[in-house]
Amino acid sequence: MKRLYLFIIVLTLSLSVVAQPTLTKSFNQPILGEVNTKLICDSVGVVPKSSGVNQLWDFSNFILTSNVETSNYISTSAGGGASYTGSSFVESYGSTKFFMKATATQYEIVGIENPSFALNINGNTAIQFAWPVAMGYSKTDAFSGTAHANNLNGNVTGNIVSTAPGNGTLIIPGGNTFYGVLQVRIRITATASFLLGVTTVNLKAVDYTYYDATHKFPLLTVSYADVTGAYTSKAASIRVHDGIVGINDLNFDATFNIFPNPAKDNFNVSLNNIINAHCTIEILNSLGQTIQVHQLGNDKQISNNISVSNLTSGVYFVKTTLGDKVSVRKLIKE
Repeated sequence: MKRLYLFIIVLTLSLSVVAQPTLTKSFNQPILGEVNTKLICDSVGVVPKSSGVNQLWDFSNFILTSNVETSNYISTSAGGGASYTGSSFVESYGSTKFFMKATATQYEIVGIENPSFALNINGNTAIQFAWPVAMGYSKTDAFSGTAHANNLNGNVTGNIVSTAPGNGTLIIPGGNTFYGVLQVRIRITATASFLLGVTTVNLKAVDYTYYDATHKFPLLTVSYADVTGAYTSKAASIRVHDGIVGINDLNFDATFNIFPNPAKDNFNVSLNNIINAHCTIEILNSLGQTIQVHQLGNDKQISNNISVSNLTSGVYFVKTTLGDKVSVRKLIKE
């Protein structure tokens, strides 16, 4: 009988660990006044974003930088959004603003604005989420509106496709592991037409976000954007939610400096080690593989010259570890 009880307890705990989250308005929709802080990663190797059941998304070798992105959820009036009809509040990412409409059942985009471009989705809003969102969710919505860029006015049409195509296990940079994670993909395609179609701009953007059942905001987000036509640009980023327990300790910045950078044959490492922890320096290649290790002792002030004359030209990462604290800098080898 004791074995039966033990089996039931283990089974219950296992099911609770791997239970897939369902995104809901009450738990996951942002509200006015909230702040979402994210830490920026440098990609190392192939970005894991496969879809399907029981996936493993392993970002453990990716490098957390000291760069931070903060999203503030402010009022429409504070965001200067009087012209964006139906806007409930603004997701402000520094110079870029998303004007959002929150209804009882949906979360919609009604406008996007930055210093060089403004999109007013006033013909048909772009539905980002129709609550609830669970594994297998799929929503396609056509949108239209007006655009303004470089003193030109035009029209925009496009589609937003939101899906939840995957679930599984997520390992974030540093090795923290989360089970029962839901992958959500949001893909936007749009065409802006100016001067009666003489000038066009095409946008393709996709976000891969990873949620668990205990955090409101995504644990990790991978974003791509590609603009073609009269104006061209490409962008990609990986961001980890700063609210994940332990992530600040992992990304400890130990006044760690490397110079010169770019480096030709040597570079200097300088850092303050006020806790007299043992210091280790590692040089990693773009795949996250360790190719050099240097033990630098436990002095309060550490300053060492590191040779990289045997390395080929390219991008590397210099990782310093003080006890259980880690800090990373990118190094360019000429």
